[in-house]
Amino acid sequence: MLDPAGDDDAGQAAYRRLLDASTRVFNYAFQFSHLQREAGRAANKLLLGQIPQAWEVSDELIGALHGVRLCGTVPVIAAAENLVTAVSDLELVEKDSARFQQRADAVVAAQAVFLDACREDLSYATKRWQLVRRYKERHFLREQASR
Repeated sequence: MLDPAGDDDAGQAAYRRLLDASTRVFNYAFQFSHLQREAGRAANKLLLGQIPQAWEVSDELIGALHGVRLCGTVPVIAAAENLVTAVSDLELVEKDSARFQQRADAVVAAQAVFLDACREDLSYATKRWQLVRRYKERHFLREQASR
């Protein structure tokens, strides 16, 4: 039940936008963390210059989450919020590679759960709510025709 009008494209776009945004934030966190560990203080100027882009991708992530909240079902929204929480737990300047890897694994797992919830929501098998929506639509059209 993605869109009251029955258009699954809005849900597909919102779901994909969140997956893309979470991947971009994950990539930025990986790059920041890797540079911090490998180059140490020498990377500080470079990392400081990347902060505006990091804020931009974080804004994208929150905007994408709002898009999913707007058109997603309850299980998809819950999985999306868990994904955003996992991505937000990544430290940009994590010096402990084992801790970063543990958090990165949590992000990958959260993405898989979100993707499974999206696939379930976007399945094209007829569901009960689709039958009710079609009944209501036919009823509405009959009322319109009788006027």
